[in-house]
Amino acid sequence: MSFLSIAFLTALPLAAVPILLHLFDRRRNVVIEWGAMQFLMEAATRRTNARRLKQWLLLLLRVLAIAALVMALARPMLPGNWFGNSDRGETIFVVDNSMSMMRTVENVSLLETAIERTVASLDDIPPGDSVRILLASPYPIWAMGGSMRIDSNSRQLIADQLRELRPTNGRSDLLSALLTAAQTEVEPTQQRRRIVLLTDGQGSDWSLTDESGWKRLRKTLNSAVVPTELDIVELEENPRGGSNLAVNKIQSSRTVVGVNQSFTLVAQVQNHGRSPSIATSVTWSIGGEKANTSQVTGLEEGEVRDVAWSYSLSRTGVYALSCAVDVDDELTPDNRATVVVQVVDEVPVLLVEDAADLAEIQQDAFFVQAALGWIDGEPLDERGVFAPQVVDSQRLERMNLQGFRAVVIPNLTDLSDDVISKLHEFVSNGGGLWIALGPRSNVEAFNEHFFADGEGLAPLAVDRIVDEVASQLDANTQKTTIDPSITKHPATLELADSERLDTSDISVSRRFRFVPPPQSEDVSVLLGLSNGEPLAVENHVGRGRVIVQSIPLRLQWSELAKSQAFVVMVQDWFAYLTQPQATRHNLSPGDPISLYVANAENREATLRTPHGDEVELTADTAGDGVIFRSSRTILPGDYLLELGLAGDQIPFHVNRDPLESNLTPLTSSDHKLLADLSGLRNSITGSTSTGMNHADPLWPLILMVLICLIAAELLLSGLISRERFGSDPISESTEHWAEQQFGMPVTLGMQPVSLEQKRHKVTIDQEQQTEKVGTVP
Repeated sequence: MSFLSIAFLTALPLAAVPILLHLFDRRRNVVIEWGAMQFLMEAATRRTNARRLKQWLLLLLRVLAIAALVMALARPMLPGNWFGNSDRGETIFVVDNSMSMMRTVENVSLLETAIERTVASLDDIPPGDSVRILLASPYPIWAMGGSMRIDSNSRQLIADQLRELRPTNGRSDLLSALLTAAQTEVEPTQQRRRIVLLTDGQGSDWSLTDESGWKRLRKTLNSAVVPTELDIVELEENPRGGSNLAVNKIQSSRTVVGVNQSFTLVAQVQNHGRSPSIATSVTWSIGGEKANTSQVTGLEEGEVRDVAWSYSLSRTGVYALSCAVDVDDELTPDNRATVVVQVVDEVPVLLVEDAADLAEIQQDAFFVQAALGWIDGEPLDERGVFAPQVVDSQRLERMNLQGFRAVVIPNLTDLSDDVISKLHEFVSNGGGLWIALGPRSNVEAFNEHFFADGEGLAPLAVDRIVDEVASQLDANTQKTTIDPSITKHPATLELADSERLDTSDISVSRRFRFVPPPQSEDVSVLLGLSNGEPLAVENHVGRGRVIVQSIPLRLQWSELAKSQAFVVMVQDWFAYLTQPQATRHNLSPGDPISLYVANAENREATLRTPHGDEVELTADTAGDGVIFRSSRTILPGDYLLELGLAGDQIPFHVNRDPLESNLTPLTSSDHKLLADLSGLRNSITGSTSTGMNHADPLWPLILMVLICLIAAELLLSGLISRERFGSDPISESTEHWAEQQFGMPVTLGMQPVSLEQKRHKVTIDQEQQTEKVGTVP
């Protein structure tokens, strides 16, 4: 005998509870010798023995009821076919519906082939067996609400549901799908299970490196409560060797730009096929309308080529820009990629200026304003999207920072505790902070308030000012310059382009030295120096970002402010710092959609998914506006959010995994590896039968016995109560009660007196008392 929930057996000692209660509840009667009771004992002896037998039987029923309940919860299985049940089973079809299943063979997609094979297999399943359908992409999802019993009507219903299945643009997780199918609970009437996986044999979907996962699958199959057969069917028996040219992704220099502000899109084109590709054209489109055409040369197997395009948009809004290669290859859906760009009038930022009384080029924030396209608070003809407002540190203490996306302190001075607390709250809520240390910065105050033993805004403490000029007096010593290649941070990708910018030629004459972090801690470095030390470091506080650099943003200590790279750095770092508060339109699978709308009256929206499904959204109040949220973004592709009656459409895009474009099939060595990891005795394309021998569930019978025990206990306890207390109403005399209990009249040494005799005696006594009162002595 085996148990499905053996842990419940630990509660079996509870069956002794009725016995313990009986022992604790026994009454210790005090015997009082009473001569008249000796006549009652003989009459009561026969009834006492019978009642004691019934009480022991009642105690036994209660013990057995508790034991039966515990055994039923443990769900025992009896080996063999003791109850003569019919051999019912369950078949779980695991369908690979990833993007690679859209490939066609003789004008029929592999997914359609998988569906038709599954429909044909339904005819071979005997009536009474159950069927489940499990989809493997983008993660294991049951296509039906539960298991469906096969009969003449359900076959057609299952076939109709199968033909409605649609592929996704994502990958399949076949290991997780098989684990989900193997771990599904077995119904009590099922004696066998069969898992059938239908896939195209694409190697990237098999998670070959997850050795522990395949061992867990083997353990699950071996410990299955019913015999489990695993069939893996590869639909493409002879994989073709054609090319598959794909656009993996599109990178934009900025995803939030200003009106008529130029930005650059870079499409990554790769040949995922097993043969060289030919030269072809690349079409750029905006909102589905063709905008430009580029050329890409022929690519060798696995070769990657970047195709760039610069453009600007003249109106505010949110735009979906796509790039597609004009080829007809094995897998069409990956020929196109999309990126979403938002065009706004301006993004408000705040600059702190504490040297406004000096000449312009000596002011702290002058060069930052110029890099943004502003002079003296006025925009130039060519300006970026960021609109700066300049204030001093005293006014900063009184300002509300909610209307700004980022705050820049070009030359840090002493700030009050209230200002530092306000900046900390601002960054925690998603704001960006850029701190530049300079000649007016106090080391002790910075370490105390901004570093704060690792709990402040700054990721590192500062040590002292280092004079690089003094160390360069030796003719053999090279000058200290900025080294943008020390890191591959997304905020410094353009700065690292030494062919276009002069970043590596910027010399640094003086700077603050950061205290190195402990060896167990890592700090994000944005820019470094040629001597290997960091120049700018980053910290994440709450939802926001903080950048601290060891030189000021003015013509002091370095040539940074007068370099070509300075404008690019200011624009890129502002874009990086303001990202957390901007709407994210380019997402990864599972990232939530969140859109803030200033019009508080618009509280309804509809989200259209890549499959065309419409999801109704209700807004949450946020300040003067509302926020629409949705987490149904697991499918890669284009999403469209339509706002209320106005009909405004806001695009979003969930990027796909480029590995799904790799059509390399499983090799013979891969088959052997999977067979070894999963414990399959045959080839991975064959089948295996594992699990325990057949066993019948015993707990349904135990539950029936439990019901009978409870019913018998109720009947017996009622019978005992009836005998003890009787069923008639309370008698008027004690003699009548005694006669019922002992079967004889009780006179207590006198003759029995009837009720009429008692009444007559009372009347005589009253008359005699009256005569006594009326007699004169």
